[in-house]
Parts: sequence; structure tokens; C-alpha cells
Amino acid sequence: MNQLAFLNELREHWDKRELGERRILLVVGILIFASLVYLIAVQPAMSHSKNLREFTPKLKQQAASMAMMADQYAQLSKTMTEAVPVVTRESIEASLLRRNIKTQSLTVVSETVRLQVNAVAYANLMEWMLEMQRAARLTVDDVKLTALTEPGQVGAVISLRQQRPNS
Repeated sequence: MNQLAFLNELREHWDKRELGERRILLVVGILIFASLVYLIAVQPAMSHSKNLREFTPKLKQQAASMAMMADQYAQLSKTMTEAVPVVTRESIEASLLRRNIKTQSLTVVSETVRLQVNAVAYANLMEWMLEMQRAARLTVDDVKLTALTEPGQVGAVISLRQQRPNS
């Protein structure tokens, strides 16, 4: 009942207004309504559309790089399932000898290799570690490098672990 009374009262006030005043109030009401529609719906949509146009190329590039990484992962997972020979002391010594790296101590236990080198060229050591990563799937567990006074020479204590597929 209160709503009906309120609407009747509102209609009485509207009817008391002159025609020109009613037109002005209608135009102002329409302008307010249109402004609200613009601020609530149109402007945010235009802003999001602009953001979408700016970020879509970046997102496409990221998606392409992720697809490329997924392909690389698939290729790597195929190679990981291949049989990898167990690392042995003889194979490690042979690879060190090829690189002319002399170790102070070398221990090979199960799938873990620990070695200590007193003086070696840093580049030569890094190349050997990359070779071991590719050939025997040895990954670095721990490295302690000490710079020597001779340029490019380091002392190293390295712990490597062979990555083998889970059987």
C-alpha cells in the first residue's frame, strides 16, 4: 500500500509541473541514464578491448614458446626412456683424460660421482661437465669453485648424479 501511495504522490507532483519543465527533467533523466550506462558498460568494455588488442600478440608469442618447450620436453622424455649405461669410474677417468683434467680424488658410488681438481681451466671444466651431461646424463648436485691466482684457472670440488628413468 505504501508503494502505491508513493507512486500516486509522485504522479501528482509530475502533473503539477509545466510541459517545458517536464521536458527538461526528461532530458536530464535520459542524460543521467545514458551516462550511467556508458560508465558502467561501454567504457569498461572499450578499455578491456584495448588491453586485449595490446596483450594478444604477447600472449600468442608466449603460447608459441610454451608449445616449443612442450615439444622439447616430449623429445627429452623420449630420450630419457632410452637405456643409459651406468656410470663407472673407468668411463669418468677416460673422459677426464680426454680433456686433460687431472683429479686429486675421484669417487664413483652407485649413480653418484664426486671429484676434486686442484687446478683446471674453467672453460675446460665446463665443457667436460656439458659432455658428461649429454653422454652420461650426469647433473650437478653440488659445486665448490675456488678461483686461483692464475687467470682462468680454478680449483673445484664437484658432486654429480646420474639421472636415470624410473623403472
